[in-house]
Amino acid sequence: MKKPLTGKHVLIILLSAFGVVFAVNGFFLYSALRTHSGVQHGATYQAGLHYNDTLAEQRAQDELHWSHKAQVLPNARLAVTVADANGSPVAGLAIDGLLERPSSSGADRKLTFVEVDTGRYEATDASPDAGAWILTFTAQKPRPGTTPEVYRAKERLKIEPKN
Repeated sequence: MKKPLTGKHVLIILLSAFGVVFAVNGFFLYSALRTHSGVQHGATYQAGLHYNDTLAEQRAQDELHWSHKAQVLPNARLAVTVADANGSPVAGLAIDGLLERPSSSGADRKLTFVEVDTGRYEATDASPDAGAWILTFTAQKPRPGTTPEVYRAKERLKIEPKN
């Protein structure tokens, strides 16, 4: 003979089910807070104060009509090619960059690019692991007696795993 389902049994089943849900949610909450704080930029107010400067810099960059191509070389080095409006390579740039993971800042690394050919620059200190990365770089071309020409770019890269 089977025992009847009583209110006590239903209460235990209900509390057990909610207990499992609360435990799983607690684990996810702990994991999320431990791995990423959620803070992206702490100086948004300061950035807002300089917004007109940012717009002026963007207009100056647009007037250059430069373009770039970033690529990952087989030896896990990064290469950037910068061309002017006519498609001619732009030589003599000083390029500094940052390679970041979109999800965390633990693997971020600063890059220094060296000109290996006219208009072609390589970062020898990159060696990124496989996965998604964001390359941000600033290229400056000095002009005697005046402010340098500045080109800024931000590009998402996908690095394939090595076979």
